[in-house]
Amino acid sequence: MALRLDRYDWLSLALIVATLLSGLALWEQLPAEMAVHFSASGEPDNVTSKPVAVVSLPALMLATMLFIEGAGRIDPPEDPSVLGVVTAATMALMAAVQGLLFAWNLGHEVPFGLFMAGVAVWMVVVVGYTVAREGRAGLA
Repeated sequence: MALRLDRYDWLSLALIVATLLSGLALWEQLPAEMAVHFSASGEPDNVTSKPVAVVSLPALMLATMLFIEGAGRIDPPEDPSVLGVVTAATMALMAAVQGLLFAWNLGHEVPFGLFMAGVAVWMVVVVGYTVAREGRAGLA
């Protein structure tokens, strides 16, 4: 069975590659130990080595993309575009998280509350899109 990639798959793969390449481009400026998890107050509570911090999120992005695509093959949505949009939107969110981690580890002030508000908006938009498209497809 041949693997067919649509425009959303290519966009998702481009986001994964861009996330990895951004880490490699910033390699020299990033600290040897990087904060990768933060408390609710925005204070780092977990660190890891630079190689793990740079590579692990793009690897998780790829695994997530494959998982979503596999789930879509098992239980396809009514509207075929939903799966691609949700996958690409998830990759964009994960790339933004990596960007946040890079910014913080490079010493930039990161407004965590604003970032979390953006995540909440992302959730509303992606879930709203999915419900609207699936509802419309279910009526057809």
